[in-house]
Amino acid sequence: MAMATGPDLLRISALARRFAGGNGVCDVSLSVPPGSVTGFIGVNGAGKSTTLRCVMGLLQPDAGEIHLFGGPADSATRRRIGFLPEERGLFPHERARDAVAFHGRLKGMRRRDALAAADRLLERIGLGPRKYDRLATLSKGNAQRVQVLCALVHDPQLLLLDEPLSGLDPIAQVEILSLLVEFRGRGGAVLFSTHSMASAEKVCDRIVMLSAGRTVFEGAMPDAAAQSPHGAEIVTSEIDGLTAAAQSLGGHVIPLATGIGEAGHWRVVLPRHVTHPALIRAMAERGVPFFSFKPIEANLESAFWNLADTRTKDRRVA
Repeated sequence: MAMATGPDLLRISALARRFAGGNGVCDVSLSVPPGSVTGFIGVNGAGKSTTLRCVMGLLQPDAGEIHLFGGPADSATRRRIGFLPEERGLFPHERARDAVAFHGRLKGMRRRDALAAADRLLERIGLGPRKYDRLATLSKGNAQRVQVLCALVHDPQLLLLDEPLSGLDPIAQVEILSLLVEFRGRGGAVLFSTHSMASAEKVCDRIVMLSAGRTVFEGAMPDAAAQSPHGAEIVTSEIDGLTAAAQSLGGHVIPLATGIGEAGHWRVVLPRHVTHPALIRAMAERGVPFFSFKPIEANLESAFWNLADTRTKDRRVA
């Protein structure tokens, strides 16, 4: 589906928000065009939640600019956003219908309209028969879907979702992702942070990557995957020989977390013109045995770790 035209619904420029104990963000820039689903990728502590809280006015930035719907962010433009915070805020004894309608009322809806919207949305996700059930009686996945409905009830133009897939089984994840696709189909735009890069690859057309409080990539999904390194992941006990083989081809070796017994798990990054058979031959010439040899896949996860590692090295050099 082609994205709608018009000014960005959200634009952040050089955002900084620091905390006394560290973390926060120091240089975040991103945009969310109309009709887009933008994945917000980063490890814990990268600054995703801090960025979203600044957009919603829950934190005051130290520097930078935030524009919503073509103008400076203010209370009026923020009412046009549906927000799912990292800290879930539903009361266990609240009924599902009342919880959704309450969030509509917070956004200025009349009580009758808020209840009607809650009924419609709960029917859409198959919870119509349980709309009077208390949230404590729902499964975690259903409670999470109700929380997403709380962000959707007032028919926002932009959704900001902080880890909407956290802790959910695969079926519940698919159901929530389908809600996002439907929202986008109605002309809305979504920015959602997630650790599930596989899910992001399924539904996102754009990606923003954060590392250590900075934007390290922003662009279309195909361009993100193209940032993956070229090379292979290898399990071997002969790191010296592996390093020599990689360096002979203009590459380098990065240690990974897991291995097999005394053998280590290594990522060999090669120039793009060097083939995998060339690396195997270089290893054979140096007598390097290996337990496994797996070419690096060109996907979002590989691209993220490559970009995060590269930017970190660049800052150390600078």
